[in-house]
Amino acid sequence: MFKIKFHKARFVAVAYLTIIIQATFMHCIALGTVKPDLVLLLVIFFSLYNGSQAGLICGLIVGFCVDVLSSGIVGINCFILGGAGLLCGFLKERVYAGHLLTRILVGFAACLFSVISYNILALHFYRLPPFFENGAVIAGTIIYTTLFNIVFFKILEKTIVSKVTRLI
Repeated sequence: MFKIKFHKARFVAVAYLTIIIQATFMHCIALGTVKPDLVLLLVIFFSLYNGSQAGLICGLIVGFCVDVLSSGIVGINCFILGGAGLLCGFLKERVYAGHLLTRILVGFAACLFSVISYNILALHFYRLPPFFENGAVIAGTIIYTTLFNIVFFKILEKTIVSKVTRLI
C-alpha cells in the first residue's frame, strides 16, 4: 500500500490547464472526430490516489467548470465526471494505481462509463444519432482515451505528486 502526497496548488493549476486544453487545443491531436478526454483522465488520476469522496468532489467541480465553458446544458459533465470520480475512487484500496495494466483497465472502464452515460443523457437534450449509429466514433474515443491515459498519467505523476510513502 502506498500513500501519495499531492502539491495542491500544482493540481489546481494542472486541472485549470487541462480544462483549457480540452476546450481549445484538442482538435490538434484529434483523429477525425475522435479525441481523448483529458479531463476524465485527470479525474481518474485524482480519484485513484485520493479515494471516492475526494474523487466525487473533484469530478463535480471539474465537471461544473467544463459545463460552464461549454455551450451545452450545465450539469451533464458534472454528473458524468462526478460519477466517474466516485467509481474510480472506490478502487483506491483495491488496486495499485501505478501499474500499467491498472491504468489501462480503469481508464477503459471509466471512459466506457463516461461515453455511455453521456450518450444516454445527451440523447434527451441534444439531437444525437442513436448509439449504434455512432459506434465507430464511440469506440475510437474509448480506445484513444485509454491509450492516451498511459502518457497522461506519467505527466501528472511528474508534475503533481510530491511524495510517495510505502506503507507496510
